[in-house]
Amino acid sequence: MALKYLLFSSFLVFSVAFLSFFLTGLVLKLSRRFKLYDRNEERKVHAGAIPRLGGVAIMSSLGIGILVGEFLGGKLIFSGPHNFKTIILWGLALMVVFFLGLVDDLRGLNAYQKFTVQFAIALFLYFVGFRIENLSLPWGGNLHLGMWGLLLELLWVVGVMNAINIIDGLDGLAAGISLVAAFSMFIVFFVHGKYPYGAVMAGVGGALLGFLPYNLHPARIFMGDSGSLSLGFILGTLAMKSSEKANLTVSLSVAFVILFIPLMDTALALLRRWKNKKPLFSADNDHIHHRLFRKTGSQGKAVLILVLISALFSFNGVLMALVDGYPRVISILITFLVGFLVVWRLDYFSFRDTINSIGLRTLLPKRRVT
Repeated sequence: MALKYLLFSSFLVFSVAFLSFFLTGLVLKLSRRFKLYDRNEERKVHAGAIPRLGGVAIMSSLGIGILVGEFLGGKLIFSGPHNFKTIILWGLALMVVFFLGLVDDLRGLNAYQKFTVQFAIALFLYFVGFRIENLSLPWGGNLHLGMWGLLLELLWVVGVMNAINIIDGLDGLAAGISLVAAFSMFIVFFVHGKYPYGAVMAGVGGALLGFLPYNLHPARIFMGDSGSLSLGFILGTLAMKSSEKANLTVSLSVAFVILFIPLMDTALALLRRWKNKKPLFSADNDHIHHRLFRKTGSQGKAVLILVLISALFSFNGVLMALVDGYPRVISILITFLVGFLVVWRLDYFSFRDTINSIGLRTLLPKRRVT
């Protein structure tokens, strides 16, 4: 069974990658013909008219690839009544997310309109089985969340969607990080025997492989919200299905580590806006990728560094899926430590300012005035 799904997943990677490359070129030509370009804003680092409908090619190639693969492979993803019902309902929710992003790409939506739809979709998923009801504790036993599980599920699904959307600020960054995450989660799915979901993740990886040649610096096309929100939805929701319900803590912990860079950037953005008394949903140019771009002076270098860091986190996440108990806790602590060092090196704070802010200024040596 595992070998059959592995061959099927390999077929999806290459076929969807080829289809994505072709469709991205087609969407690029049509976008230029009908002048469907990205909105130029002060926080953007690119100049010129660049189309932003790459998500159409990514999601179309993924959908076509899976449907054709299912026909040729004999219904390997829709392998049973449970999978069929779950994936169909999940697919309908994904279509709503995709069209939400597409409308935003074409016409523009405000944050409240987008978040209203996103939370409604997350609520729908909760009632069709994507739930966080119990969290297993590393020292044994389970913590029953009750209605807190609903809140956690809403925050997780909406949070991951917007984390990928927010990190999409440099050429190839969101696609690169999502590609690393997709293939890492593919491994995790196979480790836990969730082969149908692993095949979907292989298709996602293929779609991104075909899209990236057009999206690397200097980008000819962006994925837009239709791409970033859809990718975030896929990664966030399928992470909840990567193991049995009893091990949902493991699933979310592994996904949290794999997606740590975009999730950390989202958390920092919210804290920054709250501290500066700005609307939480406002845009700025002080994200991790913006700071790294200013330090390196190169989009290519900044993207490469962040993707490599994301790959290290993803490797750590895959290892977490292979071990039990306290080693997972240690892996999460290491992830937070590395994340702390990244934030510190990007000058989000200094030790002197932090100590001053908590009233320990007298403990620091005084600066000599010359």
